[in-house]
Amino acid sequence: MVEQQKARILEHVASRHYKPGTVDELCEAMKISDAHRDAFAQAIDGLMGDGRVVAGAEDTIALPPPGDTMIGTLRRHEKGFGFLAPENPTEHGDLFIPPGKLGEAMSGDRVKAKVIREKGRGNDGSGKSPFIGHITEVLERAEKAYAGTLIQKGKKFGVVIDGRMFSTPVLIRDIESKNAKVGDKVVLDLTVFPDDRGADAEGVITEVLGEAGLPDIETLATMRAFGLDEDFPKQVMEEAREAAAKLTKKIPKDRENLTRETICTIDPPNAKDYDDAISLKRIEMTPAELKEAGFPRGAAYELGVHIADVAAYVEPGSELDKEAYRRGNSTYLPRRVIPMLPEVLSNGVCSLMEGVNRYAKSCFIVYDKKGKVLSQRFSRSVIKSAKRLTYLEAQALIEDDLKEARKHAKEEPKYPRKVIATCKLMDELARIIRKRRFADGMIVLGLPSVELVFDETGRVVDAEPEDDAFTHTIIEMCMVEANEAAARAFSNIDVPMIRRTHPDPKQDAGAGLQNFARVAGFNIPEKPSRHELQDLLEKVRGKPGQHAVHMAVLKTLSKAEYSPQLVGHFALASEHYTHFTSPIRRYPDFVVHRSLNAVIDATAKLSEGKKRKPTKKAIAKAVEADERVPAEQELRVIGQHCSTTERNSESAERQLRQYLVLELMNDKLGEDFEATITGVTGQGVFMQIDQYLVDGFIHVNDLPSSADDGKEKKKSSHEGGGGGAGRGGRSRGGDRWMLNRQTGALVAQRSGKVMNIGDRFIVRVSSVDLPKRQMELAVIKTLHAAVDTVPPEERGGGDRDRDRGRGRGVRGERESGRPDRDRSRGGKPKGAEKNQHAEPAEPAESAEGAEGGKKRRRGRGGKGKDSQHPQHPQDTQTAPRGGKPEGSRQGQKSGSGRSGKPGAKQATPKAAPKKVHRKGGAKNGNVVIQQRRHRGKNKRK
Repeated sequence: MVEQQKARILEHVASRHYKPGTVDELCEAMKISDAHRDAFAQAIDGLMGDGRVVAGAEDTIALPPPGDTMIGTLRRHEKGFGFLAPENPTEHGDLFIPPGKLGEAMSGDRVKAKVIREKGRGNDGSGKSPFIGHITEVLERAEKAYAGTLIQKGKKFGVVIDGRMFSTPVLIRDIESKNAKVGDKVVLDLTVFPDDRGADAEGVITEVLGEAGLPDIETLATMRAFGLDEDFPKQVMEEAREAAAKLTKKIPKDRENLTRETICTIDPPNAKDYDDAISLKRIEMTPAELKEAGFPRGAAYELGVHIADVAAYVEPGSELDKEAYRRGNSTYLPRRVIPMLPEVLSNGVCSLMEGVNRYAKSCFIVYDKKGKVLSQRFSRSVIKSAKRLTYLEAQALIEDDLKEARKHAKEEPKYPRKVIATCKLMDELARIIRKRRFADGMIVLGLPSVELVFDETGRVVDAEPEDDAFTHTIIEMCMVEANEAAARAFSNIDVPMIRRTHPDPKQDAGAGLQNFARVAGFNIPEKPSRHELQDLLEKVRGKPGQHAVHMAVLKTLSKAEYSPQLVGHFALASEHYTHFTSPIRRYPDFVVHRSLNAVIDATAKLSEGKKRKPTKKAIAKAVEADERVPAEQELRVIGQHCSTTERNSESAERQLRQYLVLELMNDKLGEDFEATITGVTGQGVFMQIDQYLVDGFIHVNDLPSSADDGKEKKKSSHEGGGGGAGRGGRSRGGDRWMLNRQTGALVAQRSGKVMNIGDRFIVRVSSVDLPKRQMELAVIKTLHAAVDTVPPEERGGGDRDRDRGRGRGVRGERESGRPDRDRSRGGKPKGAEKNQHAEPAEPAESAEGAEGGKKRRRGRGGKGKDSQHPQHPQDTQTAPRGGKPEGSRQGQKSGSGRSGKPGAKQATPKAAPKKVHRKGGAKNGNVVIQQRRHRGKNKRK
């Protein structure tokens, strides 16, 4: 118990959201029970004795300062700097490694670094640590392959690695070994690593994939670079086939027979597996009848959420189980899925298909008329789906439009009355639950989403807005409720379980938002509550400033992760939250299912032959002794591993999507599009083209001044030099743009013109670099700015001297999360939405990343910008589709202007048509594929 408490304490105080407190305050924050107080005190004493925590001012508990050396894992940035995540955390968090101090270390390597206190560092109010590091030794290399395109220069051969981590090609000496040809996409291992002195890397080709640029080849290259394996080992496949035989026609005695219940699935039209189904009953009984039936007083609805019982097929410790853990989750690439489990399970016996018996884990939740949870229970069951519905089909049934429903049907379009009645009742309950969750403080962001359209070769040819059917919200609300119920099942008996944690915003996160809101015309506290954030979001919903404010709120939110910590889920306003609803595609859900089996069995065994229900203490003791339930330390390891695999999958999806869309943009050079600023740094701005949700970069030297806004760009100011990174730079109109650290905006020092997140423009595609996955844009015209200009005293001129000589604002990647309902295999994610509950992507890299800009060359220097600014998070597990209040304006597809010719007149926007729930259809044989984050079944909750 003491060792468990030590691990919990270290995890808690190492969180970047931890505010140092006394032992009593720490005990209260961690919700340590009286029974565990002695073990907690011993753990604190032991950690202090080992020097892993220290007593600070006023006896507050904190992590120690860095020592002379530090060992940990390196994250290397393409700009030449990096961060070392220490194995033994310190109060200063990750150690910044400046350019020139990384040696030959690469991302993922386990390294040793010398810790140096830099005089004057961190004294400027930037929040930087005073320590930097110098890597002295690579202790262990990460297992990583690299993919790129083979080129020839003179008599030498090299590989241009995909992305921007390598500034020069990797030298290949033994070109004949794999019969590779110039122009081939190849996979290689490094034999000589690049170093800070400029020495080139060398490698050996391990695999030739085919001609570079072909969609299928680029997909394979992404899979190799991110370590994603589509094929399963032979033994795993054998175990999967044997496991599939466990499903029998006879209903086992330990399973509840629900085959006569009206249960439906609602999924995308091209879904291949169905891992969740819904049943719902209205309860209309007298108090006496409720008591006799076993329902609590006031019961009005009984919701059943039925999830594929994967745990029935996969034995703990089996090769199948080990492989699922190694993968951590399924990965959804454009047009391709790398599953966590073999398809004989995921698309076969585990899939809740229409009209066939399937094993399920059923969660029953009873509500009153206001949507308050009155009771819950779990059982192992056998279900038979009465109807497989698509989102738009179900929406049409709710609206009594059978003709429209048949258009979107994938099974025989026959709709029993009970199925239609169930759909309407789902709509009724989902609205009640959503209203309750809004009252609790659930955060809903209105951010755009699109579906990419592919031709028969796999190339992107268009993008279309996603459908806005409220049925996405119905499923989302049901899944969120089931996830909370699963978390409560363990918190009620005080047994640790893996959770989906989403911490409150950082202590200092509200200050920047407050300043931004102020200059945008809104007043909020420095540390806004959920309801104050809600109020801010609702005030601008449907208005021109919506994108700006919603993006600014998103920047303040943390990244959701897996952990046994009792943190809660901020965006969902949930005290207890886990992932239960997608065990086919998420290993943490699988852990929860196995552990629920232990709870079900312990409760049944302790209740056998007794009139009274077993005590929580007795159930907890039996559950903790069950081998199917991991110990807290093991849960911590599982959570860290699955958080890592999830981020890896999201990065792979984002990078491949970026390439495929940029390939389309490469054919649109010189064309104009509407775009929105999604990121601001001292070097420039990231703008996302609204129609395709792809990001490009504009350097500060290429930003317009107020005098030339709307004029055609004639010549890149890169050619004439300009200010260094972080210092701002002169626009082509002669104005100097500086980063205002208080508001996070770029401000023109002469005119006071402002550029900030959410501002919208007409931009022109200037250049596309496919190997580096980046695009450069030029501003043509301003469409909307939350703040047009600011007075001189608010232009951040004081930052000029402070920033001089220091790079500032290198944009780090924000990772997307996933919603509660994952994208169905082979199709668009379930429950995707424009309104996303913010389980946001990981916050931008530390401000220290700006150090990478120190040595930026004057002159062109335009390449290498982080145009791979990630997509909007969608583990924003909160907002279900249609989650915004009725009456708010739906996002509309943004078309490009009349393209191709300089100064082309922009088309006047047409009036918004009457809202109809429709999904963009195929055009000219093109296939429409949803590319939103895996929201819905799961989605970035």
